[in-house]
Parts: sequence; C-alpha cells; structure tokens
Amino acid sequence: MEMLSSMTQELRIVFAGTPENSATTLSELHTSGANVVGVLTREDAKVGKAKDVSASPVGKVAEQLGLVVRKTNSMDAETLEWLKSLDADLGVVVAYGTIFRADVLEIPRLGWINLHYSLLPELPGPAPVQHALLRGLAATGVTVFRLDEGIDTGPIISQCQVAIERSDNAATLLGKMTGEGSRLLRDVVLNGESSVLSTVAQPSGEDTFSAFKPSRAFARLDFNSTAESLANKVRAMNPEPMAWFEVNGINIRVLSAKVVDEATALSQAQILQRDLVVGCQEGSLVLELVQPAGKNVMSGADWFRGLRVEKLELS
Repeated sequence: MEMLSSMTQELRIVFAGTPENSATTLSELHTSGANVVGVLTREDAKVGKAKDVSASPVGKVAEQLGLVVRKTNSMDAETLEWLKSLDADLGVVVAYGTIFRADVLEIPRLGWINLHYSLLPELPGPAPVQHALLRGLAATGVTVFRLDEGIDTGPIISQCQVAIERSDNAATLLGKMTGEGSRLLRDVVLNGESSVLSTVAQPSGEDTFSAFKPSRAFARLDFNSTAESLANKVRAMNPEPMAWFEVNGINIRVLSAKVVDEATALSQAQILQRDLVVGCQEGSLVLELVQPAGKNVMSGADWFRGLRVEKLELS
C-alpha cells in the first residue's frame, strides 16, 4: 500500500459526495494516502425532528480531515471556477446528488470516476441497493466506472460482488457495499492513471431497468401480492421510506417481516402460534416488528392484541 501511495502522490483528486456512505469512502481514500485537494458536497440542510441546520456527513468528515470544502447544490459559474482552480487530475463521485454536465466532466485532466452500488449495467439509477432487495437477489455488487453524460452508462473500470443475506435490509446491505466499494475505489485510485484509464464498455442489450428512488406511496403494502414480494419490500424500504399499511386511519410501519407457509385467508390478519400472520396471494407474511404512528416499535403480535379483535382485513 505504501508503494502504491508514493506512486500516486501527484495524482490530484477532487472528491464529490454527500451522505454517510460517501463520507466513509472519503475517509478511506484519505487514510490510504490519496491526494485529495478539494471536496465538493451539498449545502448545509435542516435535519431531524428539530430541523437543526447541519453540514452533510461528507462536509463534516472533510472539515475534520482539514480538507478544502465547497458546499453547493448547483454547478454554477463560481463552482466551475473553483473546480478549475484545484488543478485536479481526477474527479471522484460517490452519491453527490447532482448529474454533472459536460462542462463539469471536462475539468479534471482524467475526467471523473464514480462508485455505483450495483454490478452495472444492472440497476442503474439512484436506488440500486433497494431494488436489489426488491428483486430478492442473492448477490449484487459495486462498480467503479468513468462518468459520461448518461446515467450510470460509462465504461467500467472495476467491479466486485457482494452477497445478500436473508437478514439484510437496505441499511445493512448498504453498509456492506460501502465497505467493499470504498476498498475497490481506493485500489483504483492508488494504482494510478493507468488504472483509471483501463476500462471496458458496458455490455449492450442488458437489463437497463432504472433503479428509481421509492416513494412513500410505493412503500405501501398491498397484501393482495405474494408473501415473498412483500417480505422483500419490507427489507428494501427499511430504513427509508419504510413499508406501511393503514388500519382505521392510522399508519402502521413494518420494520421486519418473514414468509411462512401458514394457510390463511387473503389479506386477513390473525394471531397464529404467537405470531401476527397475514394471508397473501402466495403464502403468508408474519409481521415481526411494527410501529404504529406516534408509538414505539413493538412486535406485530403485541400491536394486534391491543386491537382486541380475533381477525382483521388489511387493505
């Protein structure tokens, strides 16, 4: 690692990113000896219930590391001049939050590379981790590729596979992919210019379904679906926007669920062997952990007992 680092000290890098996973990758690059000359992140924003204004996770880490930071939500003329002033050889993007135009892509001498959380060309778009879970995949992966003007369409530099466990939700899977992706990106950067420029085109005619960001409406559970698809949705929507259904005008969030073979009527909820079981199109679903609006997380069975009914139709 030390030899690789000394070979690339002159490779000046500008890093662009915003959320926690991006901050982890920035730390990995800095710790490994990458020469990060500037960091681009989104503007400070209101967070949490108190709506306190806070720097992005990348902004916080960059400041802790003593790196030069620019906070902006748009690539205006001032930002373009700032990028040019860095005289960067390479741009690195990890979930910055804005699509870069051609004039931005042209600024670093070697262009920009991106870390994406799928095995491109599978699942391009902003939410590949959630969609890997929605599809019930046994494995996914991370890709380092060169940015072009398309959405996750540039030539591939490096990839590695990440296993998906049945216990994974979007948070735990993203955590694993962040670790693997940070190391993959680190190795590409520390192997220098030849590594950055060594690419293969993405296969054409492959699955190009866009991994769109799920809305709250999308996260609603329709029990007139297969139990497997609903269990996958619960995993994919945790922690955001969280799967849910409604009972008597009250939203019930579902944090954890599993498929069982219990034969129950379609969309009917009842306690069976101490579990809250809902009949689905194929199989049944145990609602393991739920959170009624305004209340704490509890077992599905405890919530249902509080309703004081034997059975209930869930829509």
